[in-house]
Amino acid sequence: METKSYFASSVPAALEIARRELGPEALLVGSRPAPPENRQFGRLEVTFAWNQRPDMSRSDVHGSLAGGRQGRGTEHALNVQSSSAEIEDIRRQIKALRTVVGRAATAVKGPDILERLTTAGLDPHLASELIAEAGSLTGDPEARLVGLLEKHIHVAPFAPLRSGENRTLAFVGPPGRGKSTSLVKFALSRALANRTPVRIYTAGPHAVGDSDKMARYCSVLGVPHQTIESIPSLELALRGEAWNGFTLIDTPGLSPSDHCITTALGEFLHRRREIETHLVLRAESQYADMLAATERFASLRAGRLLFVGTDETSNYSAMVNLIARTAIPVTFEGTGPSIPEDLVDADAASLAGRVLAQRGQAAAPKVRRAVAA
Repeated sequence: METKSYFASSVPAALEIARRELGPEALLVGSRPAPPENRQFGRLEVTFAWNQRPDMSRSDVHGSLAGGRQGRGTEHALNVQSSSAEIEDIRRQIKALRTVVGRAATAVKGPDILERLTTAGLDPHLASELIAEAGSLTGDPEARLVGLLEKHIHVAPFAPLRSGENRTLAFVGPPGRGKSTSLVKFALSRALANRTPVRIYTAGPHAVGDSDKMARYCSVLGVPHQTIESIPSLELALRGEAWNGFTLIDTPGLSPSDHCITTALGEFLHRRREIETHLVLRAESQYADMLAATERFASLRAGRLLFVGTDETSNYSAMVNLIARTAIPVTFEGTGPSIPEDLVDADAASLAGRVLAQRGQAAAPKVRRAVAA
């Protein structure tokens, strides 16, 4: 009998690779946080015991991809005929692992913590990580789960502009996701409300009427606006006179067929890495659709997420799954149509609580509404 360890992002990810490499009889022995020097390969070190087949060489099981990350197998030969102590130690580890999982299940007052979390809509891999972490904590069960989930929700807080500073933001995403409205909300609530200068560029081939609509907004706000059809022209505009304040770029809604425009915009953003790019997505979209959108817009180097329509969904798990899977932080939530009230700073604790509330039936977030005149 031999043992082999994998560095992976989750226990199920390691189990999948181990069963494929070592065979269906591979036995989970235990898991623990990976040593700091190996964290780049995975946050967990997961160990399996197995009987090597006579026709399997050691090179057949050297290295693997576990959970999308490079795994490094560490093998320890055991002499079966003189290893009763080692086998007994393996049994003790298995018993300890079962105890940890049992405590985690008890901690959330349910017979199956995995079912509890997946019922809330969480990705099974993320749920497994929460299981591994939950057993070592004390305190209120629900608060513990919220706290653990909160750690997986990456938030990039908005930093106000300092005096004399300039910053450029681009809003990108599929058509009809609310990029232009989110940009106007930002201009009012994060720039003009603080008496910070702001200018707006409508860049690329927008739908008929979109540029005129933005021009009317800017006329009401009293901010400079320019429509720029080509990416090279946009680059020239940004190289023009010095500007202290915010420059906001409203990009066209890009469909899968808009490959040429997406490529040109991606090359531009690659050259101008100082631009803060926000990928705008609808909160009520399916997780698979959100994930496909982030992959399709990967060339645009979006460093932040902005979810709109959070007032129109009662299931926030897709948002959390996407943040945990991609590690792209979220900065803003659009909580309704009102301008500018319905653009709020994202909060990890609030989002985690909404996901886990009432077994997936999340309570509606508090939304600030404008009072009609």
